Amino acid sequence: MKNLYRDFPLAPLTTARVGQRARRLFRPSSVGELKELLPKLAAEDELFFLGGGSNTLFGNFKGCVVWTDRLRWVKVLNPEGDEVLIEAGAGTPLSELLKPVLELNLTGLEGLFGIPRITVGGAAAMNAGAYGFEVGPLVRRVRYLTPEGDLVEEESPPFGYRSSPFPRKGIIVSVLLGLKKADFPVAERVRELNRRRKKSQPLHLPTAGSTFKNPKGFYAGRLLEEVGLKGFCTEGGLCFWKGHANFLVNLSGSATLSEVLYLLELAKERVLKSFGVLLEEEVRLVGDP
Repeated sequence: MKNLYRDFPLAPLTTARVGQRARRLFRPSSVGELKELLPKLAAEDELFFLGGGSNTLFGNFKGCVVWTDRLRWVKVLNPEGDEVLIEAGAGTPLSELLKPVLELNLTGLEGLFGIPRITVGGAAAMNAGAYGFEVGPLVRRVRYLTPEGDLVEEESPPFGYRSSPFPRKGIIVSVLLGLKKADFPVAERVRELNRRRKKSQPLHLPTAGSTFKNPKGFYAGRLLEEVGLKGFCTEGGLCFWKGHANFLVNLSGSATLSEVLYLLELAKERVLKSFGVLLEEEVRLVGDP
């Protein structure tokens, strides 16, 4: 069947390069193709919806990964409006919105443009955020397909801290964002935040981004540092980064989900024992070790 693959390697699809294989992977070239095949796939397999793989760590996945990287387009709908609406396909890299954002000097996404390989659909699915910016408040409409193949539009869906109603409801196919025109140079703010990101994050290393959510009143990285995990590595070369403990880095390039789970449990146990705080993962863990 076209665009449906078996025994597909997953590590190259993630920024951390952690993953084994999926029993099947579907890479639709259009929303119509996805709508046609999704009910059949959902009836046969557990599904996992993948964008850019920027916060995902895989083991062996016995179901079907639906990879949305070909669902990419950008439309600026009302460039003269007080609030400019931009529609983008779920698989569109968020970086492709940078051109219209800078041309129209739009604010709201400045803190997100430097996140490696993040897609519009992935950003909405997890309510991605950084440096005080979040996607959720900008979302005006989400179009998604249910497992039964029904196309649904939801206006202003509810978002939480690094959470959304998706993908529990279905697979996002497009997102409509509303951005305000700024009275300051947005390009300068983007450059400044990316300079900060380069100084504080391991962008040159295989990583899935922030490992744990920040508990209320705490910074996860500081807690991990306090319990002695900054720079701590497994024998396989998976480490809490020496520069910022809340980033797992795959220094060997061959770390496994088993190693990830070991470090996550170690971290949660130590932090709970020392501070009475239960850390919650921000990364997504998919499949069997």
